[in-house]
Amino acid sequence: EILSRVTNDVDTLQMSLNQSMTQLITSVTTLFGVLFMMLSINVWMTLVALLVLPLSMLIINQVMKRSQKYFQAQQEYLGKVNGQIEENFGGHQVVKVFNKEQAVVDEFEKDNQKLYESGWKSQFFSGMMMPIMQFVGNLGYVMVAFLGGFFAIKGSIQVGDIQSFFQYIRNFTQPIQQIAQVTNLLQSSAAASERVFEFLDEPEEDQNQESR
Repeated sequence: EILSRVTNDVDTLQMSLNQSMTQLITSVTTLFGVLFMMLSINVWMTLVALLVLPLSMLIINQVMKRSQKYFQAQQEYLGKVNGQIEENFGGHQVVKVFNKEQAVVDEFEKDNQKLYESGWKSQFFSGMMMPIMQFVGNLGYVMVAFLGGFFAIKGSIQVGDIQSFFQYIRNFTQPIQQIAQVTNLLQSSAAASERVFEFLDEPEEDQNQESR
């Protein structure tokens, strides 16, 4: 268990932070840059495009609430399975002496099944994120298309501006989808960091007291 926290959880935390922070900064910067260009073309169309943001944040929040417990369980049982493998291979002679082979196998299969269940559930919720965000982004695209057509009929906007705005709105939804994808990595890092800091917060053993 300790070995898993020191190696697996720390590696998960490091990899997630390295990937997610760079992507997050890039996505947020792109989002504000595209938003500025959209405002320069048409304010009302930009406001309609921004309507997808609250819905996107709501979806991300709900998915994170439901999936976080599975990410935590995945890290927990991954640590247990790794610990069992290390202990049983290292102490296989002791296991044979006490005739505990079947008990060890049963315990491993039980924890491995829980690892499988938590793993596929966490990945299921993670896999839902991108298609849902693409659907929400397409809703914003359709609403802007209707509003742009209305403004074009009134003569308040040029067709070329509408085409440019469509390109910008696609570039606007892409960083939102990337941010949604980053949240999956952040959930893994959050689950790993809880286990790492829980280990670091454990009180140190008094070596002097043991020597006495």
